[in-house]
Amino acid sequence: KLRLLPSSLGGAGARSPDRGMGNQVVAPLLDGCCIGKDDGLIVDIEFPGSAAALSVSEGGEAFNAKEAYYKEWDSIRDALYSQDVVLIRGNWLEEVYRQGDVLPRRQDLPPQAVWPVEELMQHVKDHRRPTPQVLSISYSWLTRDHPDPDGYHLRSFAPLLKHFARHCKIGVDSLAIFIDWCSLPQRPRIKVEEVAYQRALHSIDLWYAHWLVEVWLLTRVPEGAIPYEDRGWPKFERALATLTSPPESTLDLGLLRGGWKSWSQVANDCQAQRRPPETPENFAADLANKAFSQREDLSFVSEKYHEVFERALGQEAQLWYAGLGWADREAQELAQLLPLCGSTLRDLELRGNEIASSGAAALAEALPLCDALERLSLDGNCIGSQAQQALTEAWQKTGKPRFGLEIGEQNFRPRNATPGIMRDVSGGGVSRGDTPPGMKSFRNATPQSTTSGGMLGGTTGSAAASEQLNQLLARQAAFEARIESSVARLTDGLVEVADAVGARQRRP
Repeated sequence: KLRLLPSSLGGAGARSPDRGMGNQVVAPLLDGCCIGKDDGLIVDIEFPGSAAALSVSEGGEAFNAKEAYYKEWDSIRDALYSQDVVLIRGNWLEEVYRQGDVLPRRQDLPPQAVWPVEELMQHVKDHRRPTPQVLSISYSWLTRDHPDPDGYHLRSFAPLLKHFARHCKIGVDSLAIFIDWCSLPQRPRIKVEEVAYQRALHSIDLWYAHWLVEVWLLTRVPEGAIPYEDRGWPKFERALATLTSPPESTLDLGLLRGGWKSWSQVANDCQAQRRPPETPENFAADLANKAFSQREDLSFVSEKYHEVFERALGQEAQLWYAGLGWADREAQELAQLLPLCGSTLRDLELRGNEIASSGAAALAEALPLCDALERLSLDGNCIGSQAQQALTEAWQKTGKPRFGLEIGEQNFRPRNATPGIMRDVSGGGVSRGDTPPGMKSFRNATPQSTTSGGMLGGTTGSAAASEQLNQLLARQAAFEARIESSVARLTDGLVEVADAVGARQRRP
């Protein structure tokens, strides 16, 4: 049995160069490799982001189920199989919007509104068909009896569906949408519907934390409504969407500006702000102050977050936080979480942020508790020479791979700092006494020159353009690192495929 899983290529909405590379490309490659070898050889291949998935199981056994739960189609299929939860067809939802209607509750849906799980999985497995894209909508309920009685939320996202589908190189009819009002049994519920609803809650985390699910946050609400940020369920949904999945797979449509001309502009403007995951204790404390339509949901949401936190972070081998504008505060919060990932986390990507000396010190202090960590990338931050030396010593002291710590060149003026003025360590920058290596003094640097980390510095040019360029460079660097890692894994996997096929051919 062999599975090739280059998951680091990105999540369900990854802006890869070829967003359409899915079953149509990968499956013929394996067909050519394994032709005539259908006597039990198992090859599973998945590209989250293009949603490609071939699954031919032998005996039905799971492959590393814990690690795969938030990354493979199997968990989505299993959650849909009992029909306690359903996904909505994008073309039906778009038609409701065009007719000016409001969305009916789950029990009142017409049959043509729902994706049958068998049909969905056939589309996933058949490389001749477009692979469905799962999309989840997170929003505030505007009334207790109907979350969107006037279609306010529907009007905010339904017009985008065709543009998103075109970006994914599929039709709107290939979108499979989770929206709780339509996907879960709603009140009033008869006994059998209540049982189905309670079962569906067991897998509610999938629709926000899964790498094959794009999540749209509808953070804008009508005047007079409780803000999105003050609601309990939306807090939970946003926390799960930004827990471990790629940053580009979660969009905050409340940030959408008028006059956009391309989906790439929407994706860039609406990428949801991401902070280090909250500990279950901090999450529960803040959740107690949030609003719930049903107050009894509070304890369930708190306990579910604790479960998902341990399940997701406790099994994650890679965490990618590049180019998010994180400074010392975020690095310190992250350092507190790292021991919880110590047995599985191998790769931590933090390049292109604004982490300075105190943040680096916090990370160094956490290293002895990160047993599995083999790679830590901090290139393009704001770490001074003394902090770099201390971090290097801490890395070597724990016996980690020599070249696993990537500090590289540092950008010694945080992107939001006033040109020519150096913040001290406590403010997120580099102190005057912690002079960057290779530089006599920041004050003597030429204003128009680029910084040693390759980020745009100096006083000339547009500040907004500088910020966008910095973010672009960081994202490009992180994406290139993901590609390199994935190509290496794919190459190793194909070698194993060839060895397995050759071994079967040599059998008498």
